[in-house]
Amino acid sequence: MISRPVVSTFDSARLEPLLASFTFDAPVLRLRQLLESARKVAPAKVPPDVVTMNSRVRVRYRGEEQAEAFELAFPNSQSGTLSVLSPLGAALLGAREGESVECAGGRVPRSVTVEQIEYQPERERHFDR
Repeated sequence: MISRPVVSTFDSARLEPLLASFTFDAPVLRLRQLLESARKVAPAKVPPDVVTMNSRVRVRYRGEEQAEAFELAFPNSQSGTLSVLSPLGAALLGAREGESVECAGGRVPRSVTVEQIEYQPERERHFDR
């Protein structure tokens, strides 16, 4: 049985108005669909293996040797972060450690695996992020 993705109520409340102001490109549509289908839980109840906003995740593209680390961020955040409105960012929100997700990668979708969540605000009880 496939479980519904989990999104924190805090992330959902911040993302929904943001998405309303953007056009209907693929990442925005994916995020809207996620927010409609996800089980929304209080930040303190988010499982520690779920990618949330401001999480730092290490991912590996299928066929690549080197893993990459990103901090999933809102648009217009500081440099060095991955926007949730990018194809990869939209694919990672709500994903779990060990899960592979598909994201747009030019002409064909690419598979990326969440190897580790190095930092998750909810796990660290940083509910103001």
